[in-house]
Amino acid sequence: MTNKRVWQNLRAQLSPNPYRQHFNDTNRQRLSQEIAKAEQGHRGEIRLVVESQLPFSVVRSGTTARQRAIHWFSELHVWDTEENSGILLYILLAERKIEIVADRGIHKLVDQGEWNSICAQLQNELAAAHVVEGLSEALSACARLLRQHFPIAEHADNPDELSNELIFMP
Repeated sequence: MTNKRVWQNLRAQLSPNPYRQHFNDTNRQRLSQEIAKAEQGHRGEIRLVVESQLPFSVVRSGTTARQRAIHWFSELHVWDTEENSGILLYILLAERKIEIVADRGIHKLVDQGEWNSICAQLQNELAAAHVVEGLSEALSACARLLRQHFPIAEHADNPDELSNELIFMP
């Protein structure tokens, strides 16, 4: 546990986080619709989790943003898709961290550099305060990879295995 991490997460609790305004009801609904749209044309599933800050107990335990993303990946059963083609996009606003956790089916087909590129582009969009637009583009980029590696036939059934609801933890 570093003092910097404690301060980042504590500050996010004590003062208004400038990013929170972007997660009002309207934008959360819009992002949930973007997830549904991004899940068209392939056999994968995408989940989006945004946390304003981590609870102190989680920071104190030394849990990294990556470990927290893996926690959400498990908690939301993203690993439980028919073809192991689930993706979790995780944002930790207090620490300005972005993580993508991909299930083994898609992970083995996509180079880490492609995931890093999506994260870097999203980081740039967040820094420019293009929060909803940046997240929409990141979702689209994940969808493109899923369409490339898990395409679905034009008239084939495409069940929605996981919720499209954005998880936002203020």
